[in-house]
Amino acid sequence: MKHKSIDLASEVKRATLPEGLHGFLFPLFEAVSNSLHSIEERWGGDVEQHGRIEIEISSGDRQIVIADNGVGFDDINLAAFLTPLTGNKFERGGKGFGRFIAFRIFREVFYSSRQADASSAVTGGTYGYKPFATDDNLVEIGADDGAGEHRFDTGLTVLMRSPLDEAADYFDLSGQRYLGEAAEDAIVAALLDHFLIEFIQQKIPKQSILVIDDARFNLYDHFKDSLLVGGSRTEYLEIGQKSRRFDFSYFKVGEAQAKKHRLYFYANNRAASDLENISSGVNDKPFVEASETGLRRYFYLVAVSSDFFVSSQSRDRITNLHGKVVRDGVKKSIRDHLVALAKQHILGIESAYTSERRAKMVADVEHLIAVDPLLRRGLGDRSPEDFVRKRSITETREQLAQDLFVERFRKKFDFSKLDQNASVEQLEHLVKTQIPADAKEALAVYVAYRNHVITIFRELLKKQEGGLATEDKVHALIYPRYKDSDEIDYSSHNLWLLDDDLAYAQYISSDRTPDGNHRAKGEYAHDLLVNNQNELMVVEMKRPQKTGYATGLESSTNNPVDQLKRQISDIRTKGRIKTSAGREVVVPPDTMVRGYVIADWNDSLQKYLQMEDFVITNYGGQMAYRYFQSLNLMLEVVAFDRLVDRATNRNEAFVQMLEGRSSYDRKPKGTLGSLGTMGEPG
Repeated sequence: MKHKSIDLASEVKRATLPEGLHGFLFPLFEAVSNSLHSIEERWGGDVEQHGRIEIEISSGDRQIVIADNGVGFDDINLAAFLTPLTGNKFERGGKGFGRFIAFRIFREVFYSSRQADASSAVTGGTYGYKPFATDDNLVEIGADDGAGEHRFDTGLTVLMRSPLDEAADYFDLSGQRYLGEAAEDAIVAALLDHFLIEFIQQKIPKQSILVIDDARFNLYDHFKDSLLVGGSRTEYLEIGQKSRRFDFSYFKVGEAQAKKHRLYFYANNRAASDLENISSGVNDKPFVEASETGLRRYFYLVAVSSDFFVSSQSRDRITNLHGKVVRDGVKKSIRDHLVALAKQHILGIESAYTSERRAKMVADVEHLIAVDPLLRRGLGDRSPEDFVRKRSITETREQLAQDLFVERFRKKFDFSKLDQNASVEQLEHLVKTQIPADAKEALAVYVAYRNHVITIFRELLKKQEGGLATEDKVHALIYPRYKDSDEIDYSSHNLWLLDDDLAYAQYISSDRTPDGNHRAKGEYAHDLLVNNQNELMVVEMKRPQKTGYATGLESSTNNPVDQLKRQISDIRTKGRIKTSAGREVVVPPDTMVRGYVIADWNDSLQKYLQMEDFVITNYGGQMAYRYFQSLNLMLEVVAFDRLVDRATNRNEAFVQMLEGRSSYDRKPKGTLGSLGTMGEPG
């Protein structure tokens, strides 16, 4: 018995392509890759000088043509071409499958070839390609049909036309597929990205011409103009008791060609991964260096290659990056180790930037502990330089403040050194002796400042001389309007009035849309948005003493529940928010969102909340809550009085401590070990 033939049509349907423009261009990438192999087979080490590739993209005819001066359909290559999943490309990292990918995008593919035989006699032909036919797959057609006669002395021409419906709009060069970017620039950039390694290895002919309608580009010149070699490194990882080599190549890409620092993984000299954004922890902005024409601004493009990498059949991803290994005592995925090494190398190459940035971070820490002495405890016995050395190079002043805030709690007391049989008196002694005088002084400054803010807050809630209290003043006291944490740091706001944990949140914005823009006329934006770890919080503040709440008024300021639900729905649909600097903050579907409406409690508000089916409680002050399952949203309505009273009570605990009125002596007797069992039945 014999195997049945491969169901090639099903294999093609199952093959995956990258998303977006790279997916549409994937058949082009495969054809160009095959052309480069054919040219290398003919010209050897003289590819740059003697090779030719011409690519033509016609939006009117909705077709792509690729022609080369390689070996064409000689006996060996024709036999391999007619063998699905051939091993002919195996040594080059190919799968023998690439030519079929064209049928994921196009309905028709044609070839024309000229090739020399062993006696140097040149023959040629023009063909229609029918890979799924049961009889003839490469059908000879007239010289004027299909791809026409091949234009070079030898080599191959490929014509792909009649795009499938889902791909046809990529030929609309001014359409939505290009998101406002010039289509020609996007296509050139995609080709440069995909064939970076081949250019580095000098396998791109100097005559590599791309014509898009009437626009003509020399791709070799574009490679040369847009890239400067930034260096190379070699690293080894122990994987499965074997030392594996990974080669890192660093290129400086002009700001016009790149908007972030990126990394590729390559398998057998073929791009086999999407671009990875590695700006985080390196530099969110381009680096700058002096050149003959002035200052050059550039981002890094990193190519990581290794014979360890195994790519998927369609070569759009590497399949063995996720295994976990240990390096320098840290266990994480191979991918994460390689990305971390790439970032480390860049910071080494850009040593001047790294030193300058570290110095700025040290200055930020020194400023933070000067304006807020309470944060000094976060340093412990370390200097600002020591503290900064262990932080990411891109940490903002607000992030440094958050780190100091967390560290000061970690360093308060070392309870781990207490024996379970230690008495409560010993615990009391530890607490008393471990609070230094400078911490008490810092606490006094901290408490005095907060008392002053609370006093102002109470006054703003009262009726003003000119009429009703205004939301603007309350809003500005809690957080400056039309700003976000990319623009101001933690010392410029009083979010602790809402919750102490919010003072050092990861991202905060005020009066902005989820796209990071200011509120336009007639447009709605959140009053406050706070992203902190795995939770998102959106706050809607209402004017003190406001009445007139009503259901059924969509997006009306009198219907705050609807306002918040619409905002959260918009964020859920987008799956992210944007900062004022354009940085994206991803909001996964499983992220809990907490919505808050802060308002004066009155009969109008209470009736409105009852109509909206809220649970109303007066435990610790007026508030109401309701969970919206479809949005994974917990929405709470909190009275201004409850807010200011709770802030006052939190601060009062510190006031009592400073004035010696603390009730610390109300303590149980016994040992620490016995405290966990107190109150349990005997």
